[in-house]
Amino acid sequence: MNIARFSVTRPVAVTMRIAALTLLGIVCLLRLPIDLLPKVDIPTVVVNTSWPNTSPEEIETQLTRPIEQAVSSVPGLYNVSSTSQLGQSSVRVQLDYGVNVDQAASDVLQFVQRAARSFPNDPNLQNPTVFKFDPSALPILIYGVSGIDDPIKLRTILDNEIAPIIEASGGIAQVNITGGQERSILVEVDPDKLEAYGVGLADIVRRLQAENISVPAGIAADGGKEYSIRSIGYFTSLADAKAMPIGSYQGRNLTLGEVADIRDASQEQRIFTKLNGEPSVAVSVTKQSGANTVDAVKNVEAKVKEIAKRYPELKFGKAYDQSGFIEKSIIELQETAIIGGILAIIVIMFFLRSVRSTLVVALSIPVSIISTFALMYFLGFTLNTISLSGLALATGLIVDDAIVVLENIFRHIERDGKKAAAAAVTGTQEIMSAVVASTFTVMVVFLPLLLIKGQSGQTFTQFALVVIFSIAVSLLDAVTVVPMLASRVIREEDVEEEAHPELRQIRGKKVGPITKMFDAVGRFFNRMDAAYHSGLKWAIQRRWWVIGGAVGLTLSVLPLVPLIGTETLPKTDTGDFTVRVRLPIGTELDTTYEKMMQVEKVLLAEPEVETILLAAGANFSIRGTTGSGNSNEGSATVRLKADRKIKTEDVIKRLQRKLAAIAGIRPLAQPYDLVANSLAGNNQGIEVDIFGQDIESMLAQAREVQAVLQNIPGLESVDLAIQDASPELQWKVDRQKAAQLGVSFSDIASAIGTATSGSLSTYYQDGGFQYPIYVQVPVEKRRSIASLKELPVKTIPGDPPRQITLGQVAKPEIGTGPNQITRLNRQRFVAVNGRVVDRSESEVQADITAAMNKIEFSSGMYWSFGDQQLRRQREFGGLGFSVLLAIALIYMLLATQFESFIYPLIILCSVPLCVVGVVLALFLTDRAFSLTAYVGILMLIGIVVKNGILLVDYTNQLRARGMGRDEAILTASPTRLRPILMTSLCASLGMLPLALGVGASSELQAPLATAVVGGLATSTFLTLFVVPVVYTFFDDLARR
Repeated sequence: MNIARFSVTRPVAVTMRIAALTLLGIVCLLRLPIDLLPKVDIPTVVVNTSWPNTSPEEIETQLTRPIEQAVSSVPGLYNVSSTSQLGQSSVRVQLDYGVNVDQAASDVLQFVQRAARSFPNDPNLQNPTVFKFDPSALPILIYGVSGIDDPIKLRTILDNEIAPIIEASGGIAQVNITGGQERSILVEVDPDKLEAYGVGLADIVRRLQAENISVPAGIAADGGKEYSIRSIGYFTSLADAKAMPIGSYQGRNLTLGEVADIRDASQEQRIFTKLNGEPSVAVSVTKQSGANTVDAVKNVEAKVKEIAKRYPELKFGKAYDQSGFIEKSIIELQETAIIGGILAIIVIMFFLRSVRSTLVVALSIPVSIISTFALMYFLGFTLNTISLSGLALATGLIVDDAIVVLENIFRHIERDGKKAAAAAVTGTQEIMSAVVASTFTVMVVFLPLLLIKGQSGQTFTQFALVVIFSIAVSLLDAVTVVPMLASRVIREEDVEEEAHPELRQIRGKKVGPITKMFDAVGRFFNRMDAAYHSGLKWAIQRRWWVIGGAVGLTLSVLPLVPLIGTETLPKTDTGDFTVRVRLPIGTELDTTYEKMMQVEKVLLAEPEVETILLAAGANFSIRGTTGSGNSNEGSATVRLKADRKIKTEDVIKRLQRKLAAIAGIRPLAQPYDLVANSLAGNNQGIEVDIFGQDIESMLAQAREVQAVLQNIPGLESVDLAIQDASPELQWKVDRQKAAQLGVSFSDIASAIGTATSGSLSTYYQDGGFQYPIYVQVPVEKRRSIASLKELPVKTIPGDPPRQITLGQVAKPEIGTGPNQITRLNRQRFVAVNGRVVDRSESEVQADITAAMNKIEFSSGMYWSFGDQQLRRQREFGGLGFSVLLAIALIYMLLATQFESFIYPLIILCSVPLCVVGVVLALFLTDRAFSLTAYVGILMLIGIVVKNGILLVDYTNQLRARGMGRDEAILTASPTRLRPILMTSLCASLGMLPLALGVGASSELQAPLATAVVGGLATSTFLTLFVVPVVYTFFDDLARR
């Protein structure tokens, strides 16, 4: 079937096909969810276990190690890492890519449940929770809420009323609240009264758990009706709690109110938050997996407006909004695609010198792009920066096939004097094999991206498929729409007049300024064709000079490659950063709060700052809250003005100097990289791990490493991931004496925990909500060592009952203990973290390796780069294989097309020629080889090979018609000069806006576009001479 003839004779069918794809694309576009990046599934399962008030070492021994051992048998395991800290164990089970994470999570759950059978028998120990890790589960919105002076009332309203309303918004998964004071019922027990009445702390906790319950008891029937039976024992008021019997004393009931003060209050506030200097409570909103981020934010904002009407006293201040950066990125990428398309159209107009012809080609741009939206919708893609980058970059490629086909139709009209309809058929048919082959080469280069495992493969799968489909649609348009429109739009006399301008005067036509400009351009092209013909003839006569010059030029840029460096992904500037503040271990919260006020003053004085969310008593950031309850920690989440003229990194450098002048604090400011966090859950900085067994020795070694790394250029914010050991009041139990008195270690630990931190015994029901009931000892009777010695740990039944105090079975000692214990593959380690600034990752890593190799490590200790960093490097190394695989696939495709093993080699000789432009472009723009740059190189290979195909294919056609080799080359090459220049210029100018790196998230696409633009700039020129010369070499070899 002659598809060109069908298209020319069936214009209605072709038009309806265009209309159907366009309509379907528009409908799908309106339904596409919007997000920053494609969803990346990291095969990781997390196991969290809570055991309040338990030391990190005890957590490690009793919980973390058994869980690590259990999950080590999970199929497809990559590694196991863990963190043990006060009251919390977290184990991360990382799996190989390709493993079924759902099945793995089920396996992990089974293994953990078996391990939990050996856990200590403590009512405060909670069951482990198992869930799949989702790096995109980051807050999309953070509010600072104020307006109510009472911190308990404010927190209660937010917990009970505001959070459920926001969670009911479309696309919202969870609302987390930080700061304020949570309402709770405090049962403050007087130790003296406990001793006097012979009652223990554990007795009160057990009694509350037994009395404050409601139990269903079945169904009863009476009088033909059935009733459900329920025993209701919930306290209806605090008076009920006070009147609760806890035992007997001298023949009467002893009530809770006689030994304890029961009040409606809150536990001691350990985290203070402020928004722009006003005391506030932080409200973080997380979206559902796969939900449209922009729509989810709009839904929440609509709910907040409703809340503001219902609660006029509340003030909502926005501290963070992810959707703003996403919308800005999407809009600017759309604008970039439009600008690229306009530049491509200008190039086409310049070469074709005809408005009608330009419109024929330009139609393929919107048709191909809009049709691609249908594929994105049916494959479950989102409208994100990666998929839109694919469309923006494809804009310059979409017109390639249409240009080549239309130019050949013009040539048939001009050279052979054919009518437009006949030329549309014969011109399209003649060039079709070359067009199909060249287009398939561009599509084939992206196939290796679909085979790459890991984050990079998942990230760029959408990019590859979007480019492949848009180019496929453009190919279909080139061989159907272009001949159909050309047969109806192009006029033979216009083509003749463009080739011979003097005909206009003979025919008495007026010549306007635009026509004169087009005629001048035509004369320029004729001179260019003649100059190229002469230059190519010279090159064929001096073949070794040409080959030697091309090889020498390529080799001359190779010394620049190490100077460029490599990095996983370029860093994006969202305008958000975090300042983490640490004071000496043991600093009281009041002191930390005062220092954070000084930090706030410095930040508020910065003119580029828009909002500041301050926290004292925890490290609160966009990624979440860590170090909660650490009195020596504070943080500030800073959002810069959108219209700033300065980079976030420059603001950080300026503020870092000012913050360092505040006495007694260690400030650490670092930008928030939304792209890196969305893909991997962290900023993807540099991490050096020190492995060993003794925490103190590892910390000392890590501090030495920190001092060395701080002197490495380009490595900033070097700090230990964990803090120094904190002072502890350690009670050394006399186990022999305790056993004689009938006291277990669990009794002692439970009594101390209940007295000092409070024991969650049960919940108080009020108005449909429940509030925790904590049993503890008053502050004044648990602050000193002397008062703690008198703490009752167990009551021995008798007449009268006898109390065993803490001082009878244990002695206090002042010591230190680790704040946190981190492990990788069941080995302890301490991480030293830093971030790369103004240098490439590879350069900094090389300096770190050299510096670390000079450090002498103590026996049993060694170092390694962070595991995630090593995993990224392995993925990065796989891209080199992808380039080789792409070249191999292209060779196979070309060999099939030409039915030859030789011609593909001739065409592929143009690939090394692009190295010159790529290296020079990246070096001059100070951009590193990154994942995106490698994708650009893949795209470049396809474009460069496409140009070679046009030259070789037409040369072979002319030789098949009886023309000599050199004559065929000197005829075919100038004939294909304009299509090659048009396609290369369209591709380059279409990507130029992205290469300039202007706009939100442009840092991600800029290396890709830079590699393509730079590579095309040199390879196009060199290909025009080198490919014909190499053709002659292989032809001479074939004759021998």
